[in-house]
Amino acid sequence: MDAIGIDIGGMSAKIGLIRQEKVLIRETIPTDSNLLYEPFVRDVCACIGRLRQQGQVEKIGISSCGLIDSTGGTILYSNNIRWENKKMAPDIAEITGLPVRIANDAKCAALAEAVYGAGSPYERMGMITLGTGVGGGFICHKKLEGGSPYSDADGIFGHMTVENKGRQCTCGRHGCLEAYASATAIMKRYTETTGETLTAKEIFERAGEGRREAVETIEEFRYYLAEGLTNLVNILRPEVIVIGGGVARSAELFLPYVNEYVNNHAYGTHILPVKIVAAKLGNDAGMIGAALL
Repeated sequence: MDAIGIDIGGMSAKIGLIRQEKVLIRETIPTDSNLLYEPFVRDVCACIGRLRQQGQVEKIGISSCGLIDSTGGTILYSNNIRWENKKMAPDIAEITGLPVRIANDAKCAALAEAVYGAGSPYERMGMITLGTGVGGGFICHKKLEGGSPYSDADGIFGHMTVENKGRQCTCGRHGCLEAYASATAIMKRYTETTGETLTAKEIFERAGEGRREAVETIEEFRYYLAEGLTNLVNILRPEVIVIGGGVARSAELFLPYVNEYVNNHAYGTHILPVKIVAAKLGNDAGMIGAALL
């Protein structure tokens, strides 16, 4: 049987017909910080209707950025799309007549990588996703912890402090990892340095060519990422950390440094080393993980 996976991010929402780890068909809806909830739900349900004609869909899973109450099916708060207390799972279930579950987007990506991707050989896996924001999830024995808003809200790794009184984050605080290690942060830092606006992908490409401003931007990014992952290892002690999101496509430019830094600075890694690897499922991980809920 098939499922529909919906992955809502700060720039787009991806809706896919999922069979195990395969995305059979997909559609995309643009999103931003001014996204209106009711029209978005109508658009998503229209996509669901079209996808249901192509398979035997038995359930819907939603992967969303922000704080999620999986039991109530509610997006409690998302600073990237500016929503609060949106009962998305019940609303979509009422329209479609299908069972609907929802979880944080990074947790869904982590679940997909634990079951089908780079984390599948391990029992204790951490994941951090680097995109518009920075999220994460911790998976033990291929299961996603949930059941209360507090357990659903863990893994907001992007808002750990890595620089006291540092740059302002979209959450309103200063010095968050997200303000230094997200794709958005990379783009902002490069623009501040050069006056030129490029995508994170283009900045990584220039760094790979050895262009000084891009190299300096990526060196700062990888340092703060390594600092954040060191904290993560000290708290959770995973066997492996999987790096996902669009930035992971350029992993060869930062993973060697990050692996060395974390294993030299985290406590006890000379006895219990941690592996840091790139995700295998790419940008489909959120949809695939949502379909597993």
